[in-house]
Amino acid sequence: MRYDKRSLSYQFICILCIVSEKEMHKYINNVLQCLIRRALGRIFKSKDNTKRNILKQDMNAYDRRYLTFILFIVILNILILSMMDDFSKFKLEIPIFNSIPQFQTKDIYNCDEDQHLNTSIQRRELKSRGSIYPIVISMPYKINNKNICHGVPKVSTIVMVHTAPKHFTRRMVLRSKMLNATYYSPESIRVVFLLGLVTSETIQKRIENESETYGDIVQGYFLDSYRNLTNKGVMGYKWISEHCMNAEFVTKIDDDVYINFFKVFEEMFDLKKKKKFILCNKIGKNRMNIVRNKRSKWYVGDDEFKGIQRYPHTYCSGLVVFISTDLVPMLYQAAIGSPFVWVDDFYLFGILPSKVDGVVHIDLRTRLNFNLMKAVKCYTNYGTKCPHAVVYAAYHGNKGFDTLWTAIVKDRQQSIYGNYYMNLPAFSNPKIKPLSLY
Repeated sequence: MRYDKRSLSYQFICILCIVSEKEMHKYINNVLQCLIRRALGRIFKSKDNTKRNILKQDMNAYDRRYLTFILFIVILNILILSMMDDFSKFKLEIPIFNSIPQFQTKDIYNCDEDQHLNTSIQRRELKSRGSIYPIVISMPYKINNKNICHGVPKVSTIVMVHTAPKHFTRRMVLRSKMLNATYYSPESIRVVFLLGLVTSETIQKRIENESETYGDIVQGYFLDSYRNLTNKGVMGYKWISEHCMNAEFVTKIDDDVYINFFKVFEEMFDLKKKKKFILCNKIGKNRMNIVRNKRSKWYVGDDEFKGIQRYPHTYCSGLVVFISTDLVPMLYQAAIGSPFVWVDDFYLFGILPSKVDGVVHIDLRTRLNFNLMKAVKCYTNYGTKCPHAVVYAAYHGNKGFDTLWTAIVKDRQQSIYGNYYMNLPAFSNPKIKPLSLY
């Protein structure tokens, strides 16, 4: 397992604390023994020069060992501090007579993996150069709902949503409409909202209350920010690999995207059968320029992808991505050995798949609509015949979701149990061919 510079530094310090404490105790005990021996020698006024020489050599040996140990500590500290991004704020504490739990550092990393550590405003944001590998690989979860995919006969899809911590209302709208599991029987969907740390204790408390109420929040030990979306995505791969491998396929979305799961289950059911596939808004190899303009939101430094003008792998626009479940653990394993790149779409759906043999990217462009009002008009006029399966709704707020949902279910009948009737080919007409994925 690999560590980023900060994490590796703190691991060294933890070892240093233990080593220093043991060595200091050992040194003190040995010195005391020598003093006792020397004192006894003086009491009895021994005239044995050989014994006196042995005592003197023992003391000199202990002194040399002590000085060598101190020099080692100083050199090691210099090496550790040289790897820190901002070591002017770093405070080293070496407990001599106290136990190791007293060693703490005010950052998102800590030797103790207790998930109930204070996560207030003391933490610094992870910079793109400050981490060699995604930090979530070696870090625990701040909040982890392990049983989201358990206790059901099947999970048709697990929907992992990249959401901002403050989007409480948006998550409520998604739960009540598009991600309401009762609407899609006999299909079954589960949802996990992925978040990072926040600097506000008030917001953190609200997130914890939300998690206790709905049981669908997973929060990692990284600051939730735009340039930490790669960590959020790798955390999603990690969580599914650990807790939701019974899903038939994986759906990744941003919280400003609307998916018509009726249409997915009715016309795209081949998603359940394919292996090692990624279905998305596909961007071909060497088709997208790497932004070097420092004023741009998507700026990539000159020290990354040196000498390359365009992204060198096929990847996806990450607003919505369907992934075969078998591929997710492979992508997570690839992340363990893949240096951190803050451009999450390219890292999660380009770099990592490039390290797995046989991965196929399939274009979803014909099923996308980037204009919510046009999609509403399409569903209002054509009902279930409207081809749009995914609608981008970032600029229309929560009311846009309500309007679109009303149009989608306008010509669908709802049973007394809450689910809407679907024309599932596997049950009604096996001769219907699914949407081709190749």
